[in-house]
Order: sequence, then structure tokens, then C-alpha cells
Amino acid sequence: MLKKILAIVGATIALLAVGFAGYVWWLLQPRPEPRPLPAGVISATTPDGRALLTGAEASADHPLLAGSFEPQSLKSFCGVASAAMVLSAMGSDITQDGFFTEDASRVRSRLRVTLGGMTLTDLAELLRAHGARVSIHHADAFTVAQFRDVVSRNLSRPDDFLLVNYQREVLGQNRVGHISPLAAYDRDTDLVLVMDTASHHYPHSWVPLEKLHAAMATTDSSTGETRGYLEVTGLDDVPQP
Repeated sequence: MLKKILAIVGATIALLAVGFAGYVWWLLQPRPEPRPLPAGVISATTPDGRALLTGAEASADHPLLAGSFEPQSLKSFCGVASAAMVLSAMGSDITQDGFFTEDASRVRSRLRVTLGGMTLTDLAELLRAHGARVSIHHADAFTVAQFRDVVSRNLSRPDDFLLVNYQREVLGQNRVGHISPLAAYDRDTDLVLVMDTASHHYPHSWVPLEKLHAAMATTDSSTGETRGYLEVTGLDDVPQP
């Protein structure tokens, strides 16, 4: 009788654990919840947004990124989606599903990223685990003018990419740290195109470069360091999933 009771209790606990895990997983799934863009931010899908892209002097990265774009598959996967997109644009076959290779998992596991996201430094190391050449730049180490020069130079060439880590709240969006690639820059308006991986909330958007710098110059509470950007300049090898 005791063994039967224990078996029933064990089975019940197992079912509850599976149900709870399923519920947590459901909570982590992005669901379409479009949110309004704040003043000064322009959707790339509007006539004004399309005109900005047509006239942008620095847009060499846009075709490659658009061709490899993946919205984040989990709410915490903005960094994973951004990294997979850039790796794909450089010739790798890595996707979000296959991103956590043995080397990448040694940096930060799928479970840790799923539950807690990643920092700018984590993102750099995860990209390096896939053979990428990456430099990391925290926002307290460069000025708006220096960032503008980097953006203008980088986005004028198709062979390197920029990933930004910023606090959405500074842009007038919800309060959360976020990661996405930059795809184009319009010098006349000083607007930069953020290819937002959270497409369940926001479209790809043109944002004021100075405001984006301010959003990067916020402190990541998990590290005590400012956010910033990564410059990815190529692959030493092209790892396969």
C-alpha cells in the first residue's frame, strides 16, 4: 500500500513539474502584441521609413540583414536572434535553434539565456564561439560623435556589422534591455535603422542616433557596466550547426 501511495505521489509531482515547465515555456513565447512607437521614432514600413532607406547614404548592411532576418523565438532571445542574423549574413548556416553548440554553451547555456538573457560581453563571447571576429565597446568609452563616425563607416560597407545593446525606456518604449543589429544610417536626419528582433512588439524603426547613444549609456544592473555595441568584422571560419 505504501509503495502504491508513493508511486501515485511521484507521478503527481512529475505531472505537476511537466505542467509547470510547459506553463513557463508558454510565458516565454513571444505573442503578437504591437505597441505604439514613441514620437521621433519612425517605422521602416511607413512611406517616410521607406523613403529614408531609399535615400540613406549608409545602407550596405541592410540587404544582407534583411535576407537573414529572424525574429526572436523566445522573449529572452534578442541576443541569440541578433547573433544568428549576423552570422548568417556572413555566410554561416547557424540558426537560433542550432545556436547553442558545445562551444557556445560553455560561454552561456541555452537555459541561462532563456531564463536570464545575456550581457553585451556574453554576446561577444558567444559570437567568438562561432568563429566571429568581434570588438566590444561600452558606451562610457565613446562620445556621440565617435559613435556617429563608427555607424557611418560601418554601415557603408557590407563586410562588417553592428549590434547594439540598449535600454528601451530611453527611446520611450517599455523598460527592458534589448539587443538588435543596425541596418542603415541617414546622415541628413541623423537617424539610424534598428532591425528590431522583437517584431511581435515593434517594427524595424528609425531612431535618432543621439538618443540611441543615450540608451546605450545606461547601466546593465547584472554587470554594473554600461551597455554599448559590438562590431563584428568577419569570420575566422564558418562553423556549421
